[in-house]
Amino acid sequence: MRIRSIAWALLLLFVGAAPGVAQQAEVEAAVRATLDAWRTGQYAAFVGSYHPDARGFFLDGGDVIEGFSLDALEATAEAGFDADVTLSDLDVKIYGTSSVAVGLLEGTLTLPGGLQLSGVWRYSETRIREGGAWKIVQFHISRREG
Repeated sequence: MRIRSIAWALLLLFVGAAPGVAQQAEVEAAVRATLDAWRTGQYAAFVGSYHPDARGFFLDGGDVIEGFSLDALEATAEAGFDADVTLSDLDVKIYGTSSVAVGLLEGTLTLPGGLQLSGVWRYSETRIREGGAWKIVQFHISRREG
């Protein structure tokens, strides 16, 4: 009888954890898709990953950015911007209908004018579940020193 009770408890624990695991996989896929869209120049898909009220800090160390303009991203790409980066150490935590993801970006960014920045950058984002999709509401990219 005791073994049966333990088996039921484990089953309930596993079934209860499954939605969180599924959500974590959804967010991991969304993070990778967003960064792949940025890296491959699919800027409409990239901008579509962001909530209209999204804001954050970009790798230039400047002031907070509020939203992304598809036209501005495409113009920057036409002026020579390129992101040749890979994501590693992705870690996602789910908090109900919100998520926090952190990871590292490594590679080379080519800025308009040809200046290349190589290195490792810390990446973090916060998403909310809205309309069946995980939308970015906050992001931060900064160079990892050392």
